[in-house]
Amino acid sequence: MDKPFKERRLHLRIYRNFILSYQEKGNQKPVHEVSQINNISRGGLNFSSTHPLKQDALVTVDLKTPFLADSIRIEGIVLECKEKVNGMIYEVRLQFKDVPPQESAVLEKIEKYGKAEADSTD
Repeated sequence: MDKPFKERRLHLRIYRNFILSYQEKGNQKPVHEVSQINNISRGGLNFSSTHPLKQDALVTVDLKTPFLADSIRIEGIVLECKEKVNGMIYEVRLQFKDVPPQESAVLEKIEKYGKAEADSTD
């Protein structure tokens, strides 16, 4: 008998196309890229990149949301980077690290807004 699927995520995943810029910390030739997210939660995000990032790399993300005029800055650790288009596009899974209270409040708003919108379409 198959075991029932157990959800590993601690936070609700929200599918939004917020804009972000990111930079790998400690890289001698830092790449500062602009991209958009595929999905986000209070625990991390998934985004597309034109540069591969190494697993466990520390990345600084500046996220632009409709909840603040300015962007929020969050650090995270790369959990996985998969090549999606040969040598051109990579999908990056990033887990947030030590999120400050103001940024955490914005992530909570994103989750509430996304959940309310999903509930209204049911």
